[in-house]
Amino acid sequence: MFSNSLCAFITVFALFVRSILCCGPDHSSATPLDQSSLITANNLARPNRTIIPKKIALDNVRVFDGTCILPPSTVIIDGPLIGSDPTGAEHIDGQGGVLLPGFIDAHCHPSSIAHMQDLAKWGVTTGFVMACYAPELCNSLDNHPGLPSILRSSAPASAPGSVHGNITAMINPSLLVNETGEVPAWMKYQLANLAPDYFKFVAETPGLGQETLNLLVTEAKGHAKQSVIHAADQTSYTQAILSAAEHIHHAPLDSALSQASIETMLQNKQVSTPTLTMMRAISQNSKRNFTAALETTALLHKAGVPILAGTDANLQPGVPAQVPFGISLHDELENLVEAGMSNLEAILAATLKPARAFGLRDRGTVQLGMRADLVLMGGDPFEDIRNTRDIRKVWTGGVEVPLQN
Repeated sequence: MFSNSLCAFITVFALFVRSILCCGPDHSSATPLDQSSLITANNLARPNRTIIPKKIALDNVRVFDGTCILPPSTVIIDGPLIGSDPTGAEHIDGQGGVLLPGFIDAHCHPSSIAHMQDLAKWGVTTGFVMACYAPELCNSLDNHPGLPSILRSSAPASAPGSVHGNITAMINPSLLVNETGEVPAWMKYQLANLAPDYFKFVAETPGLGQETLNLLVTEAKGHAKQSVIHAADQTSYTQAILSAAEHIHHAPLDSALSQASIETMLQNKQVSTPTLTMMRAISQNSKRNFTAALETTALLHKAGVPILAGTDANLQPGVPAQVPFGISLHDELENLVEAGMSNLEAILAATLKPARAFGLRDRGTVQLGMRADLVLMGGDPFEDIRNTRDIRKVWTGGVEVPLQN
């Protein structure tokens, strides 16, 4: 079934965790990831000294202000923020390029510094990591100067006997949610051991009951946390919509959403991250109905449901549909345009809108005092969305990103 393919990242993660814990003969033919080595390598990649960003006056750049591209001007990068005083700055000629805020991938699965580097060199300066089973691994990706800042989810809440539940059972059966009475303890464990930026819950059949899913969302709100719900078909979407969770991720590959469902999403003020790049890849590999996902996205957009750009990027061994890091964000922009969004709307879906949807007030625009997460490109993305690939320079937190390996 589709959700099994979509969660291949988690499946492989479960295999390597299980191989470490159990080392049973049933995994003798598997090639598990070495979690310990990944964590060590990620942590060692941090510099052993404080990186102080240069003060830069970026001259002759055409700034995107959220509505249009302004005439050439100068932007000051002052430490990690956008400043106003050019005194003592190193001047760089932007050669009339377009300056955008750094891109935000609202759904990805990096596990190594190489993944983070690929995100950065393609202009992704913030990534939402959508399945965090091991706090040590997620922590090892955080706080790397010149690499994207990350926000991590909880471990996905799922039910025993479900596709996701079977994966969770291999890692830590105590993370399963059997019924509503277990929800408070599950929440307490997640908050104490991971301190997630937001919660992730799974809607699938068989899976969590509606009452349990509703309570999970309510409990998350009680802890001032937003909820992301995985939903990959009509039945799951209905459950996710009824839960009133803030975010629903993926788009159905069986049939397009009904107008009634879309109207309820509007009333609930829910946000969609359709991950069309993954939907397309899954469809190509398993002959699923990508047209349904594309049509759903078009209908949601036409109705006024906010759409965010997320890729579901992962490069785990044995995944039915691998999606590369960084460059796939540009694929997603093109997919969103194919679904009926204007170039402007697609770019906002990868900059200002995810920042606002997740309550990040320090990024998403090129303004004084904001994070110096910036992408300088040669072509005009409002003339051709493919010009977002024409990246000349990237800064994350004021640190310039090397664009060559």
